[in-house]
Amino acid sequence: MAIKGIDVSLTSLQKIKNATQQTAPTQAPKEVSQGEGGKGTFADMVKEAIQDVDSLHNQADAQIEGLLTGKEGVTTHDAMIALEKADIAFQLMNSIRGKIVRAYEEVMRTQV
Repeated sequence: MAIKGIDVSLTSLQKIKNATQQTAPTQAPKEVSQGEGGKGTFADMVKEAIQDVDSLHNQADAQIEGLLTGKEGVTTHDAMIALEKADIAFQLMNSIRGKIVRAYEEVMRTQV
């Protein structure tokens, strides 16, 4: 059984995950290294990732609502898949948030 579309919907989350991994300065992704004037700032990536997670959550809510109201074409299987996609995306986003907070705290502890 294959779950279609999960890779597409988590693309922006993968960008953030890759950006948070330690890389040499010469290997930094273009989205992060462009700075404030670039199209792909870190803030934009985070905003897009949050919107993707919210979208998955809304899709799961719609599937569950359709299942409860007896909407035509909504199956238990589809509702559970949508719910798990939203849950996995939220868990990944929460994990990334934790890493960002830890990195920020470490920077703040650095003595100049």
